[in-house]
Amino acid sequence: MTKDESLTGNVVADRVAFTCPWLSVREAVVRHGTGQANWYYLDHPGCALVLPITTNGDIVLIRAWRVAVRQWCWEAPAGRIDHAERPTDAARRELLEEIGGTAAEMLELGSVFASSGSSNERIHLFVGQAVTLGDSQPDPDEIITRELMTPGQALGLARSGRIEDAPTALAILWAHDRRLLC
Repeated sequence: MTKDESLTGNVVADRVAFTCPWLSVREAVVRHGTGQANWYYLDHPGCALVLPITTNGDIVLIRAWRVAVRQWCWEAPAGRIDHAERPTDAARRELLEEIGGTAAEMLELGSVFASSGSSNERIHLFVGQAVTLGDSQPDPDEIITRELMTPGQALGLARSGRIEDAPTALAILWAHDRRLLC
């Protein structure tokens, strides 16, 4: 047994503490060492995010009004993965809904946890290549605008911290590192 394994807590109980249509908050009872603690975390079905690159090489981001942070945020199209939906299918659905886009090819960059200390939400990151744009079909409660920019502009926003949505910034940086941005 490694040192880390000896420190691992043992979840002895886990229940739903709160639920709404989009997520649940769970309460876990964790035993570790000589004690026990209650831990609350966001139980989320996962999310798919797609960084769209148009047929002429532009990046498409959205500006979204986010109530939780009370500000406009630069983001790539993203959304919750529905029950029994594959992450790639969720990425294609969100691309169409949020920017009216369809991608000739969808490349998976990887996946990350949104906030591993408080949530089990895994975000699957994709690059949509050769995206063509049409009319967006946002959800009625979404306040978003579509913005086209060069890969250099998107990279500058990510590197400067002006993109505060971490998965979006990470997708741009990973796509750049893999030479997917022209």
